[in-house]
Amino acid sequence: MKKLALPVLLLPLALAACKRGDSEAHRDPASPAPSAAPPPAQTASASPPASSEPGSAPLAAPPPAHIAGTTVALHVVAEDVREVAEIVPWNQLPSDVPRPFYLHPLRDRVLVTSHGTTIYALADGKLTEEDGIPPDRLRLSASTSELPFMASDVDIVSIVGRWPSDVWIRVGGLFSDGARLNNFASALYRKQGDRFVESPLPVAATAWTQGRTLVLSGDQFSLAQPGGADLPRRAAGAKCPVRVQAEAMTALPDGEVLVVGRDCDQSDRLAVERWAPGRADSTVIPLPAWDGKLLRAMVLATERDRYVVARFEAASALARIDVAEAGATAVPLSLPSNRPVTDASLATADGALWILLGEGDGVELFRRNKEGVYTRATFPKGQGLSPTGMAAASADVVYLAGTTSNVRSVILSSRPGKLSFPSEELGAGGPDAGAPTAPDAGTPDAGAASAAPAALSSSCASPFVILFAVSKSAPVDYDYPATRDALSGWTDGSKYRFIEYSHRGQRMLGASAPDAARAEALAARLRERVKGASPAVACFSPAEVLREVKLASAP
Repeated sequence: MKKLALPVLLLPLALAACKRGDSEAHRDPASPAPSAAPPPAQTASASPPASSEPGSAPLAAPPPAHIAGTTVALHVVAEDVREVAEIVPWNQLPSDVPRPFYLHPLRDRVLVTSHGTTIYALADGKLTEEDGIPPDRLRLSASTSELPFMASDVDIVSIVGRWPSDVWIRVGGLFSDGARLNNFASALYRKQGDRFVESPLPVAATAWTQGRTLVLSGDQFSLAQPGGADLPRRAAGAKCPVRVQAEAMTALPDGEVLVVGRDCDQSDRLAVERWAPGRADSTVIPLPAWDGKLLRAMVLATERDRYVVARFEAASALARIDVAEAGATAVPLSLPSNRPVTDASLATADGALWILLGEGDGVELFRRNKEGVYTRATFPKGQGLSPTGMAAASADVVYLAGTTSNVRSVILSSRPGKLSFPSEELGAGGPDAGAPTAPDAGTPDAGAASAAPAALSSSCASPFVILFAVSKSAPVDYDYPATRDALSGWTDGSKYRFIEYSHRGQRMLGASAPDAARAEALAARLRERVKGASPAVACFSPAEVLREVKLASAP
């Protein structure tokens, strides 16, 4: 397995020039008067068609998107590359397939996860380790085993709420009963004290005012921690109990709350329900009457800027919410591309809106400044990306995570320089996973002193087969079912001593052989019977044996 390649890149002088180039004489359309109905978004290439009310004049389209001639360069700041040969059957090396980095932008911080339940906070171009989630706290309530199914090798796919006290998470990966049964699952949990209990994810949960966490479940507000504070009151509809059927929600530290969803009083047209700071009652702001089946809606806000991004089956759309003393109105805006919106992030520092469109080879990223000018971001080597999270810090800095192929995952950023993961090298495998190569002799030994493996020869007194590195998340009594199956019925299997051992701080699985010929024979059998396995033979005697593993017996 290759180590993370984290290149250090120089800050391009063009970035500052790019920002200056955005400030051309181009402005957003002015807001309509608060009493006027908002015009719909309608552009030939980048917005869904908008409907007019029966009998009314056609609604005007917003001006076409203005794209600056300058660009913003994205750089690879973290990378994990896997060798295809390391991918082996699911029940032996379930996590030794590429798993992406995930970015989780919360109200007050950005979290990063990958390859397990370790969690990092990203700020000012640096990563700091947060308190992770012990895998044994994540259990499945329903299983076919008499033993509890616990997380064996999982990734944290999404995090919502206020970290670290009021948190909901989605995890995906391998759960195991600690014996012979494994199960792939995607499970949802809520943190309750030091425990994580299975719980559906809310529509939204976010940090609010006075250290409170506001939660929207279905169409009802609550606080993550019960308290006496007044909650926002949902507006009742003439045709339904709650007028705006929530798709997304955000809340600000000053107390403002915004919900976007379908307005049942206006034929399910999208609308924003807004609570001004300190107000318990809301106002409903109609959005342009975009046509088409809604796939996703997002509401993004700071105390100065508010946007709605919507993706429909045929096209995507963008609107700005303008707030004044006389009221709030929605202003439709053009998008810079007709590709579907996949993500968006609003920078608190300066109100820059970063919009991600498309994916794979067709992915595009644009920055929209306060003047309404879009600047295109350029991807390294023209490569595509399947995104797994985006977080904007400012007009100058954005982070974007995803996979570029079935063997490579990356974090890209407009801010050059590597991201160093402080606690461990990402890319460790699962219960049987890991690189089947000899440990690096130049790495300081974290355990007992142990000589580096030497080349195997017929005169070696300690022939040894290095099978693979073992994930830190593997159960202490993991029994390696695929390896066991490969040895089943083999007459010579009982001649080997299989052990787990520690070498330079890494948990490993290997086998002592009676002689060099039998070491080669074991390695050949595993290569033949375990797809993708590539054990290494060596002259080696581990100094720190953790346990003996009974994988083969006399037939």
